[in-house]
Amino acid sequence: MNDAFYEKLKHDLIEIRRMYGDERLDTKQDSADEYRAVIESIRMARIQMEYDTSTSEKQILLYCVDTLFDVLEEGNRQKIFDFADAIHHIPELYLRERNLYSFRAELKTFQEKYGKTYFPFIDKVKPLFTKKAPKNKWDYFSVSADDDFKKLHPYYYKVIVCVGIFALFLSQVLYLAAVVWMSPISLGWVVPIGYLGSFIMGIGLFNIVSAWLHQYLGHFLTAVCLIGGAALAVCSLIIFLFL
Repeated sequence: MNDAFYEKLKHDLIEIRRMYGDERLDTKQDSADEYRAVIESIRMARIQMEYDTSTSEKQILLYCVDTLFDVLEEGNRQKIFDFADAIHHIPELYLRERNLYSFRAELKTFQEKYGKTYFPFIDKVKPLFTKKAPKNKWDYFSVSADDDFKKLHPYYYKVIVCVGIFALFLSQVLYLAAVVWMSPISLGWVVPIGYLGSFIMGIGLFNIVSAWLHQYLGHFLTAVCLIGGAALAVCSLIIFLFL
């Protein structure tokens, strides 16, 4: 699946929302033909997604498409519009433009109106690891980046923040403890280099914890920080052994 596939699916969901907001849908033949074409396009997309690589985003999209068809069968025009209104931007998960918790307002609004049995995944806390950093990665550094997750899971947010801070400083504390144990002599440039390495490792560990907030910045950053930081820290400790 490529970005074009999910852009097309998003367009189709937007069209469903538009059509059910248009009272002429049942009276104009051209509108009816367009409606059938969009429905068929969504059906074909659902078949393609079924055989795609298993990811949490795919499961969410499958749930949304399957539930859309269930709601369509119910025939409640307002409910169909409200559901389409809630999910029409969901494909942006796979386009790496938004994370799941940024849909809190839309999904919770639908839940409040039609029942909490809808969108059960929004109430679960699960990590999300991706190969690449999301397109909206810079948004994660804003002061409001955690607001949606915090409102959904205030207790878990506190736990994750504490674990994240612990992960960030763990390697630094261990490095300094090793330095003190190995040699009480300050070797000037050796200690700062090793400490820098331990700090970089902390960033990698913090990135892993961020996956529970769906703010993971990709495997590449994690690997570079953990491997590169560890290399600097270990090299500085080796120097301690031979000086």
